[in-house]
Amino acid sequence: MPDTPDTEKQKRPPSRKKDPGQFRSIFIISILILAVMGAVFFFFGRSEHKPGPVTPVERQVPAPAITKPPQTRPETAGPAAEAQVPAATRQGEKPGGPGAATAVAVDNQAKQCRQLAGNLHHFFSYLDQQEYLRPFDLKVSSQAYFIALAAKLLNNPPIVSGESNDLYTMLKNMAHFFRVIGRDNILLIKTILDRERDKIEDVAAELYQWTAIGACGNEQFKLKAPLPQLYEYAGFFLNTMGGRSYLFRRDSRSRLLVDYYAILIIDRANSKQLNKYGIDIRPIIPRLIQDIKSSNQLIYKEKYLDHLYDLQVKYQ
Repeated sequence: MPDTPDTEKQKRPPSRKKDPGQFRSIFIISILILAVMGAVFFFFGRSEHKPGPVTPVERQVPAPAITKPPQTRPETAGPAAEAQVPAATRQGEKPGGPGAATAVAVDNQAKQCRQLAGNLHHFFSYLDQQEYLRPFDLKVSSQAYFIALAAKLLNNPPIVSGESNDLYTMLKNMAHFFRVIGRDNILLIKTILDRERDKIEDVAAELYQWTAIGACGNEQFKLKAPLPQLYEYAGFFLNTMGGRSYLFRRDSRSRLLVDYYAILIIDRANSKQLNKYGIDIRPIIPRLIQDIKSSNQLIYKEKYLDHLYDLQVKYQ
């Protein structure tokens, strides 16, 4: 007789509920076994494969650095590097000692003058060895020649105020360099600017720094260019038709550099109340910023722009 559902239920053994505590015990035992296996593997694995014994103290505490005595080297630090050294450290004086600030300023200025004189002398010594200068037959060193040219120009300034009063004055200004130093010297300067394009920006910066210090006097380089005389030429290039027409006949790099340093000279004149012609550089600065931004001829383009932006904020 076939089993009925009731008969099947009677034959089925009663279900047995699993004890949760049993699962917990099995889980804990499994964890312990895995931990022991991991520890054994870690211990023996490191013993077999590490290249050599490692002392824990050496791994955690680095050996002290060995301080070597400073080596003596030629002086090459520029003014920016000198400015980062505290005064008492440079002079060996206590902070606030009598005359400390003055002594440090004089020492820094003397170092900067020596460095600039050395750099400029090196450049002119390099020019003396260039074959393209042979046809000009300078008779003396290029440094002595250019210092004499600079003195001649500074002692014969152009007309800055009243240029447009009569045609003769305007034409005289337009031919200023031709009248003072002559065609051959103009050609000489143009040749150097063309042949030494990769060095001119550095030389211009060093010449400007030399004149900005004002008190530099060195046997290696004897150029004297007082601010009042430089101011006349800065005003000529920025504020006269003769000066502007002269610059626009030059290459764009030369024009931008002359405009840039002319603005710096007028700014210095303003700070010393020497701007006797009242030259306003506020509208000139943004124009030069745009000209430099659109140029690809300048090596230190970003530095010029940073300085001009600072001046633009200063004169707002």
